[in-house]
Amino acid sequence: MRDSFEGNSAAYHSYLLGLRDVKRLSLPDIRRSRKAFREALQHSAHFAPALSGLSRTFLVEWLLTARGDSELLGLAEDYANRAIVADPSLAAGFRELGVAKLYLGDIDESVLALKLAEELGPHYADGIASYADTLVHASRPADALAKIERAISLNPLSPTDYLWTAAGANFALGHYAEALEQISAMDDRTPADRLSAACWAMLGDTKNARLYMRKVREIYPDFDVDKWLSVVPFKEQWQKEQYREALRRAGF
Repeated sequence: MRDSFEGNSAAYHSYLLGLRDVKRLSLPDIRRSRKAFREALQHSAHFAPALSGLSRTFLVEWLLTARGDSELLGLAEDYANRAIVADPSLAAGFRELGVAKLYLGDIDESVLALKLAEELGPHYADGIASYADTLVHASRPADALAKIERAISLNPLSPTDYLWTAAGANFALGHYAEALEQISAMDDRTPADRLSAACWAMLGDTKNARLYMRKVREIYPDFDVDKWLSVVPFKEQWQKEQYREALRRAGF
């Protein structure tokens, strides 16, 4: 990657701006990040890091809006493939492809792509964190927790999404208090409000569960549990039913 960066200093600068904003997990930041990645591509049309960055913006927007927008996933997959073509040695391209495949419902292909990303970048903490997230959806939460702990050890000043993934793994394991501890460490807890509501509900704390349910409704008034769970992939049905029960208890 160093040769690519040194050969495209203007593209690299725009890429760094995009990378800064994409970690903040809010729609305004994600869209600002997308603009920066596109500016990088104006300087260098085949700059693989910016192509993979664009893929990430579409994936995060899909997650945050919770509307099951297939167009966003299609764009994410397209830019991930373009990043891989531009630089097959770049772990980030396979990372984004793996995440896109996950939300397109192909969990096995997702695991394969993220395994390859880890092989290409064994110290690439972001890739390992995404691998952990896919393992949560693959109904392997214990493996996911071990993987996200590895990512956190590589990147102790962990981005918000690492903690979100750790919380999701703990939730699937029935460790609801531990999941809430992970969420409480997030700089911005808003993206995990649904999960917070679910955890409090499973702990029997209706007051806090309703509080977080209302927070979600304020931002996403049209959020629908069944629609959301119809597009979020889980390999085994028990995991989907666990989440459904928790959200129903929370008042959704």
